[in-house]
Amino acid sequence: METEHKVTIVTLKKEKDIIRQVINESNWYLIGCVLSLTMIGLLMIYSTTLSNSLSYVIKQFFAFLVGVTILFLFSIINYQLFQAYYIHLYGFSVILLTLVLFIGTAYRNTRAWIDFKLFSLQVSEIARILFILSLAGFIDRDYTKNRRLIQLFKIVAFFGLIAFLLILQPDFSALVVYFPIITIMLYLSGVNRKLLSYGLLFGFTTAVLVLIKIYLMIKENVRSSNIVNFVNASLNDINIQYIIVLILIGILTWFVWWILKKLLFRVKISYLILTIIVLWSSYTLVNFSHRFVKLYQQKRLIAFLDPYFDPTGAGYQIIQTRIAIGSGRIFGKGLFGSTQAKLGFVPEKHTDFIFSVICEEFGLLGATIVISLYLLLILEGTKIMFSARDTFGVLLSSSIVSMFAFYFFINVGMCLGILPVVGLPLPFLSYGGSNLVSSYMAVGILNSIHIRRYIY
Repeated sequence: METEHKVTIVTLKKEKDIIRQVINESNWYLIGCVLSLTMIGLLMIYSTTLSNSLSYVIKQFFAFLVGVTILFLFSIINYQLFQAYYIHLYGFSVILLTLVLFIGTAYRNTRAWIDFKLFSLQVSEIARILFILSLAGFIDRDYTKNRRLIQLFKIVAFFGLIAFLLILQPDFSALVVYFPIITIMLYLSGVNRKLLSYGLLFGFTTAVLVLIKIYLMIKENVRSSNIVNFVNASLNDINIQYIIVLILIGILTWFVWWILKKLLFRVKISYLILTIIVLWSSYTLVNFSHRFVKLYQQKRLIAFLDPYFDPTGAGYQIIQTRIAIGSGRIFGKGLFGSTQAKLGFVPEKHTDFIFSVICEEFGLLGATIVISLYLLLILEGTKIMFSARDTFGVLLSSSIVSMFAFYFFINVGMCLGILPVVGLPLPFLSYGGSNLVSSYMAVGILNSIHIRRYIY
């Protein structure tokens, strides 16, 4: 009995030491940022839904309490423990994304939520954090092999299954967040930089061609010249124009390679072949894109270039959010004083476009405070990345920081009308319990890395 009593005392002492360490060693600048953003978010959700009910605020506050608890738990847990169970975490994320396809609840033609009566869980939010943990563990498992081509294919396959399950929902907004995570992890993993460059070239070319294709499809008045009609036809079906464009891509790429060679730049023939393959693949993918992306989604992608081509449809959100942001001026209309949001002109005012309501009620001053908090959050996350004790910590922190930075950049750009509307929330501010809880989970992992930065 005396031995058991001593063991209990030692255990309690260790638990107190861990709690004391978490309190003393935590990055309170990081935690302070997310708590401040969450409080602002709760206030703005209350402001935007005041005429409806308190249910939105109550649900968000409950998610906040769960999130803070998870932040504390993940701060206590040594982040290195996840490294050994990376395959289990990956398997669990696949199971979750598969399960939602069968028992999930559909909302706006997307089956992404599991209804637990008291609350709904957006599975993709939790699966993303599990994916970050699992991919970081997979890459760090044998770091020396990452320069091999076969390892790159394994990483792509690792992500490919997740992407496939998200497309089946379909949830393209959740899918797009994975790309900055994958890119930063590949860059830091030691993967061949030339191969990574070809991947970025493929992504950039595809994005540009998609925008060109949609613009030509929607803007009837630009189809006046034969060249424009020729390009438009080549992007919409397998025809003679499509084949001619592929041949022209090959010839132009070869001509650039030949010029570089004459200028004494050492460019291998293999790079020429890879460039042609990448450009051909990109053009072909865009040619078939209309089979996967619906017309209203295509219009939303192009609306930021000219929202007035469809002012009551695809361009409506951008026009109204611009009006809301501009009407706030420097000091805003005051708390609860927004007219664009209160009168229902701004759609999704408590979720995707909550930043526009902040600008309307608190003006440039309020927007500057919110942007400063996000920049401080990204800065503190970057500091944690540079101070991490091991490669696994670097991979985790860099991917989490890139995720938050991408969310912030896209959402604010979307509200300002300088980027396409892709339906991404603003972490800690936008209404959405699943996103809030997963964001706090990510911050907990960052804090765990920070606490153990000097432990070897």
